Amino acid sequence: MSLNTINQYALAIELISLGARTKIVAKETGLSPKIIRQAIEDMHGQSAPSGSLKTSPQFITKSFSRLKEGTLYVFFFRIEKNHDFCRRSINAYRRYSSYIQTVSKKDPIFDFSDAYMIAKWSDSGILKLVRCGHCRSAKLVNNELQQNVCCVCKN
Repeated sequence: MSLNTINQYALAIELISLGARTKIVAKETGLSPKIIRQAIEDMHGQSAPSGSLKTSPQFITKSFSRLKEGTLYVFFFRIEKNHDFCRRSINAYRRYSSYIQTVSKKDPIFDFSDAYMIAKWSDSGILKLVRCGHCRSAKLVNNELQQNVCCVCKN
């Protein structure tokens, strides 16, 4: 077994442990969905989650809580120094999740798959992290909707 194959399996295990959807694990590792589904069942004791990935960032703007946590995740994603997209997403999600659990004693609103898609949209420029013109705090702006509401001052 080559080092590359071992790295693929290690990444798959890490993604599955974070709750990533089969489609994300398959895309990032090149492993077959059948192997991934079996690994999910073995690791979590239940079948892989069904349903498709989010196709639009509009779900982030449904509440200020989602917008705040989305802003926080994108901030952690942006400051991550690793050049590999998947590794940046994993590290940012771990920071985001740890921060939310430490500060609010609750689970984060976004699961890994949602956060991964948020990172994709951020990386492609659909979502941008900008400063609020009123209070100067960071805010997440959706170019498709021109969502410019700040979670802190609500302007």
